[in-house]
Amino acid sequence: MMEILQDVMTNEYLSFLKAQFDDMPLGIFVTDRQGIISYMNRNASSILGYRVPEDASGASLRDIDAVINASLMNSLSQIVEGRNLVLPEHRCSNRQGHFAILNVYVSPFRRQAEETLGIIGTLQDVTESARRKAELEEAILELSILAEVSEALSSTADLDEVLRIILTGVTANQGLGFNRAFLFLIDADGGYLEGKVAIGPSSPEEAGEIWSRLSRQQKSLKEMLEDYSDRENVSNYSLSSLISGWKIPLSSETFFSRALQEGMGINVTGRDELPESSREIMRRLHTVNLAVAPIISKDKKLGIIAADNQITGKRISSSDVKLLQTFANHTAVAIERSRLYDNLVEHAAELELINRQLAESQEQMIRVEKMSVIGELTSSIAHELRNPLTVIGGFANLMLSTGGMDGNSEYLNIILAETKRAETVLHHVLDFSRASRTKTRLIDFNQLVTATVQLLNSKLRHRHNPPTLRLTDARLPVWGNPDQLQHALLQFMLISMEELTDGCNVIISTLEREQKALMNIDFSGGDQAKPQIIKTLKQIFGSSTGTQKLSIIVAGETLRYHGGNYGIENVPNEFPRIYVELPQYKGGSDEETSCG
Repeated sequence: MMEILQDVMTNEYLSFLKAQFDDMPLGIFVTDRQGIISYMNRNASSILGYRVPEDASGASLRDIDAVINASLMNSLSQIVEGRNLVLPEHRCSNRQGHFAILNVYVSPFRRQAEETLGIIGTLQDVTESARRKAELEEAILELSILAEVSEALSSTADLDEVLRIILTGVTANQGLGFNRAFLFLIDADGGYLEGKVAIGPSSPEEAGEIWSRLSRQQKSLKEMLEDYSDRENVSNYSLSSLISGWKIPLSSETFFSRALQEGMGINVTGRDELPESSREIMRRLHTVNLAVAPIISKDKKLGIIAADNQITGKRISSSDVKLLQTFANHTAVAIERSRLYDNLVEHAAELELINRQLAESQEQMIRVEKMSVIGELTSSIAHELRNPLTVIGGFANLMLSTGGMDGNSEYLNIILAETKRAETVLHHVLDFSRASRTKTRLIDFNQLVTATVQLLNSKLRHRHNPPTLRLTDARLPVWGNPDQLQHALLQFMLISMEELTDGCNVIISTLEREQKALMNIDFSGGDQAKPQIIKTLKQIFGSSTGTQKLSIIVAGETLRYHGGNYGIENVPNEFPRIYVELPQYKGGSDEETSCG
């Protein structure tokens, strides 16, 4: 009779459980106080890998533990006494070997106010949602990495810094986490991939020291990108030297060439199956598993990023390659922007130089035109003064020759001397005036100096020690009035020669310095020559008001109107030097060059 009553109670218990839990969307199982399964709904049997709930009849928590490894049997007594067991996102495999992620919740099972009958367990299969969550978290992490790398790249346009920031992002643990990274760029001719820069340790011992230091610093990826020099050490330089100058022909059949042709990343594993040219790359990089991503910007092939885990030996997955390719795409944009910036800076500098040269040329032309006007004005004034001077000198000479006014002969001689000096001044002015009528043109400075020295020698035939001429091999084009410039150069040569004895040697040379054409007049001689030269130059370039001083003033103004200058340069322990300089003409090279 007791057995019949117990069966009736059991049937009522099961009916109650079925009514409560059969249609629940969660997996539900109930055990007695000994852990023997009393009830299991369809969702629970499906999650655990039973064909139908009845197949779990008579099973215990040990059987469930054997499947999901949740230590339910060990926790049975504590749960019966009122303690709950919660296992969120518990990873396991069911009876069929299918991987699953479960939320497990186990608690005491009571009917109303009765004592605890056993335990009730809830199983929720969150495999798909956990996978999507993981993918979302991974995508968020990737976007965060890319955002921080992009921010760091936007702060610089220097190509070397751009490349190191990219490789830092590839190798930092907070970034892609590769052990080593290498970057190759296509050369200007487009025929080779050339090794540029690499980042990473060269040995496990070095890796341990570097990673330990970085771990202690606890820097974020942003901080590391902002201070990427922390990752620069001797190993980086030795690793860069491994690929520096290494040229790989794009025509060779390597996985580098294939990645560039296909425009997508490649996961290279092993060596034996690869062509010899590819095996050589793997041997030189000392690796067996390499991620390769092409750097391409708008169909323009720029280079390759390669990365590996040579230190840790961690296998490179396809997702790693995809993320490396994303980095390569950012690299392409950064490289193009850096090169564009460099081109803009270069073009801006060229334009600035051209504008400056154009302004100088225009200013020089204006000065030369002014010189022509001044030449015409001085010519008319000189002619007006020359006639009365001729009359005065003629009458004074006539009075002396007739022997009249004997008491005033001294005064007549003074009048004649000063008249001749005034005529000499007018002669210089008229020479300058005639030179001003010549049109401005492009002049070869070496030819101009040579022609002037020849003219000088014709005027100094009595001198037994002519000047030595030394011309530079450099082309020295200048712009101006050739006659005016020759007149000016001749004045400096004349004053250097006429006041010196044959014991002084004169060397006239040309040279280029700071985009200027220079003519130097150097002196040499014995111990007595140096004081004489210094004294003569002081008289000529000092505060005197003689004819020579006037000649220097006219010649100097001629040079200044042409944008040039003159002066005396004191050379230590040597003779002083006279220099004359003119700006070099930077116009078109196809213009006709003349010396006069």
